[in-house]
Amino acid sequence: MCMRSDTAIEPILFVFTGPSGAGKGSVMKALLEQDPHLSKVVTYTTRTPREGEVDGYDYRFVTVDQFKGLIDSGAVFEYEQVYQDHFYGSPRELFVPDHDGIIELDYKGRLKYQERHRRVVSVFLLPPSLDELKKRILSRSQVNNLEARLRNAVEQLRHAKTYDYVVKNDRLEDCVRTVATVIAAERARRAGQTALSEMTHQLLDAQSR
Repeated sequence: MCMRSDTAIEPILFVFTGPSGAGKGSVMKALLEQDPHLSKVVTYTTRTPREGEVDGYDYRFVTVDQFKGLIDSGAVFEYEQVYQDHFYGSPRELFVPDHDGIIELDYKGRLKYQERHRRVVSVFLLPPSLDELKKRILSRSQVNNLEARLRNAVEQLRHAKTYDYVVKNDRLEDCVRTVATVIAAERARRAGQTALSEMTHQLLDAQSR
């Protein structure tokens, strides 16, 4: 008899990338509020919380020593020092049962997770315009990291064409609607592939009897 392979539904990791001020946090928050089968992968950072940010939801806020300890223990899968000041890192454990994951990463982190996990769907968010991008960067930047943020924005934009989807965030509601369509399409793709695999195994089993 033909041995049947594991056809369990494999979770999808939706990766969001974009320059500082592209609205990644707002889009992800809206998606999580409307989709009960999405779960945010909470990343680590050594920066202090901004007003309104919640530890354990927006980020896991840790000290530099704690962050280094997480790296040594293997709890942090990939990390980077962003804007030449704070560390950001992503956890090794990604998924909640029966949920797809949603995470904010730069292009380097995305590549590392693509090497590790088969179902990674990448979405690059663009700000409405370059002028708006500059305005948003200026509104959240300190004097000592403004140039670093601008350089990082240029670097991120250079890699945008390698993403599965590029979505311009002109209006939050429209952007969220577009990305929700992407998520639905990728889930439909997974469902079709799973059904095909299931039927193929059933046919092979029937032939071997």
